[in-house]
Amino acid sequence: MRSTTFACLAFLLVAPGWAPAAWGEDPKWVLIDENQGSSYFYDAGEAKPPKAGLVKVTTRVVYTDEGKREALKILATDGKLANLYETRYHHEIDCDEMESRLLDVTHLDRQGGTLRYTGVSQLTDWEPVDPQARMSLVAALACR
Repeated sequence: MRSTTFACLAFLLVAPGWAPAAWGEDPKWVLIDENQGSSYFYDAGEAKPPKAGLVKVTTRVVYTDEGKREALKILATDGKLANLYETRYHHEIDCDEMESRLLDVTHLDRQGGTLRYTGVSQLTDWEPVDPQARMSLVAALACR
């Protein structure tokens, strides 16, 4: 019993030191675009240098009141997303072909609680990155 208690206490003392490495660091959000409906961020800390021309990125849309109203019309959630504050998207970008595909979408409340998660990687195809779309701003940063 004492050895188990000692092991647990030792773990609690050591755990805070390795937690950031185990769970990843806090996002490094960089504002890259905004309009009257939302602010669009890119996690500069998450993107890894392209491996074989591919990079995974996370983007974040933080809604204004107007943007939230518009998003809820599109999402048609029957009130399940009433506390929607932001949406995070995980994409994979092919830097050589300048194409991307959506991997998953997470809708969050203001406290960061997950309201809805949808994994779509098995359903999405590669699409050209539209030079006029926000994703082109992300690709320009992630693929350098």
